[in-house]
Amino acid sequence: MAISENIIESVIFELMRLASIELPKDVKRVLREIYEKEENPTARSQMEAIFENCRIAEEKQVGVCQDTGMPVIFADLGLNCVIEGDPNMASIRAIEHATKAIPLRENVINPLTKHNSGTNVGQHIPYWHWDVVPGADYLDILAAPKGFGSEIRTTQSWVLTSDDVGRAAVRAALDIVADSMGEPCPPIIMGMGIGGFGETSMILAKRATFRAPIGSRNADPIVAALEEEIENAVNSLDLGPMGFGGKTYAMGVHIELSGSHTAIVPISIIFQCWACRYSKARIYHDGRVEFITHPQGSIEHKKGVEYFE
Repeated sequence: MAISENIIESVIFELMRLASIELPKDVKRVLREIYEKEENPTARSQMEAIFENCRIAEEKQVGVCQDTGMPVIFADLGLNCVIEGDPNMASIRAIEHATKAIPLRENVINPLTKHNSGTNVGQHIPYWHWDVVPGADYLDILAAPKGFGSEIRTTQSWVLTSDDVGRAAVRAALDIVADSMGEPCPPIIMGMGIGGFGETSMILAKRATFRAPIGSRNADPIVAALEEEIENAVNSLDLGPMGFGGKTYAMGVHIELSGSHTAIVPISIIFQCWACRYSKARIYHDGRVEFITHPQGSIEHKKGVEYFE
């Protein structure tokens, strides 16, 4: 059997609905852990406001943040399954529907004319990142309404290989955090891509922000040690939630590597705010759908569940 365009459309709509309203369970867990270890009264009050925000969003089935950003989709295609139809057209219809039905804020414009179609679609939007999974008989789709309060702090630097690239990565992280303060709505997740081309380094950083569970380490022990060092260094700045002071600015630091040129290495950093909104599903070759981050999801659009179960 083939995975139909209609199933992809229904799944993307439901993923965007779930992602916009309810945070994944690992995000909830880390936010609660941050609150429980925090001693700063201001930081605790900021976290309490976050929890209340999330409770209201789920209770009223409305967006957890007013900036529903722009839609980005990560797709992992098993080479033993077949797609029938056009996934991009399916995603366009899904986002147009989601914009009106959820609703999503109408954010997508033509960058030159500033024309807003009111649909949250445009040239290359929704934006797809494709990868392949040899031997698999499914299509994994991760959909995210990526907000731009955190996206605006995206940065890239280039390091000569004659320098210590690891030390440069630590400096780059501390520099952007010190300059950003509370703007990206911390506690944040920091995604970092090291190596490759300019654009692939950025894609690695973006994908890294959605690594689950938050704080899980790269399989390479050298990279894992660098992740831990940067996370500790960032949190030692005592900027805390919303930049008002406290123990935790970064919920997690996730690094992905790529082979790089012998002369120079790009280091890309992308933030994800505390409202780490994404949802993931697996569509099997026979049409079955498994919602991974939000098990209550369905293409019948079931309602959410209690916050902090």
